Amino acid sequence: MRVGIAGGGIAGLTLAWLLDESHEVLLLEERTRLGGNAESVQTMADGGTHVIDLGVRETPVEVSPVWRHIAASAGVPAGDLVATTASRVVFRKHEHPALWVSAAEPADVARPVTTGGAAYRAMVRFAEESARWETEGMSWDVTLDDLLHAWSLPSPSVEHLLCALPASLHGCTLDEARTLSARAVGATFTPPDTVPRTTYLRSGSASLVHALAAGSPSVKLRLGTGLRAVRQVAEGFELVDGAGAVHPVDAVALALPADHALAALSGLAGTGAWQAALNAVAYRQVTYVLHRDPYGMPEDRRVWSAGNTTVEAGRSETTTWYGPSLGVDLFVSQVDHRAGWPRAELARSSFRATLPTPRACRARQRLGAIEEGQRLLFLGHCTTPVETQEAAMASALAVAHHLAPRGPRLRRLRNYLEGG
Repeated sequence: MRVGIAGGGIAGLTLAWLLDESHEVLLLEERTRLGGNAESVQTMADGGTHVIDLGVRETPVEVSPVWRHIAASAGVPAGDLVATTASRVVFRKHEHPALWVSAAEPADVARPVTTGGAAYRAMVRFAEESARWETEGMSWDVTLDDLLHAWSLPSPSVEHLLCALPASLHGCTLDEARTLSARAVGATFTPPDTVPRTTYLRSGSASLVHALAAGSPSVKLRLGTGLRAVRQVAEGFELVDGAGAVHPVDAVALALPADHALAALSGLAGTGAWQAALNAVAYRQVTYVLHRDPYGMPEDRRVWSAGNTTVEAGRSETTTWYGPSLGVDLFVSQVDHRAGWPRAELARSSFRATLPTPRACRARQRLGAIEEGQRLLFLGHCTTPVETQEAAMASALAVAHHLAPRGPRLRRLRNYLEGG
């Protein structure tokens, strides 16, 4: 079967890798690089060379079995996976104490960790409820605002705390965060009594991108020329790329931003329901800057954390500190709405974050549903209410299972997953 994949982010690359040994695959990517939100840069600090991620920066391996097994199968060395703290502080500039300070290590006595009070009780309740929502399959339609009203929290600062993390993650205001699906927001919360841990790739998230590409030697990659249009032809399709070239395929997999997929399908009959669903996915742009100075960090160094979220003027933005993971004072900050700029900027890049509103979550479920015989398919963040690399890879796994259920890589991966 000839499969055309549009989009060279982690979802499209994973699908190409899974199909490489079983189908003839063409992958179109409009940028001149692969990886999408996985973008790494190399820099010097304290006499050493370090690889820093501007986009995707971490993956909690313990809850990412698909990511873990695909990374290993693609050849990412086990030693490249480095476990580190995912400690967090949420604070208002020039105000003390912070709204929230998590533990950084099991025996954390130096940090003024939040262990009681209204903020602590709200975080505990939210984490407990989030776990229940996932277990019971709660509707994605309940908003964070619905929840906050039902809980009657004691102060605006506690509400700001619960809104700050999703607002930063999705590049929206605190008020917009209230319109997001509570279940989608809760999926990213860590229980407050747990020392948060995560994993980063020593060679950067781009190393996984390179491993997937190198492990797909038969895939025809076309960089710098994205998908312009999909046309129906007899039992198959034609893909028209940005240069006007036409590529006949038997199946199409769209791993694109929703608006790009919508544009590609605009002239294709019978796709009205999919187009309506794609139109429901909204975005916000988020710019990240790599820098050396402690811009965006709390004044009290005792509470410096891997993630440092400032709440200010109805927004929240986060600075990631690489001290806990790399032992160096390098920082990556969101800078779209803050006052001032980092003084020692090294690199920057912009990405688009989706807003998991109930409408968008319903649309994603529609786009991710696969029917027997379907040959126009969607994957990536347009099909997953929670936007993580694990979810993107899982969506690629579902499409691969549909197109090549007996594919050798898919079969081996399934054995890995079933074996733990």
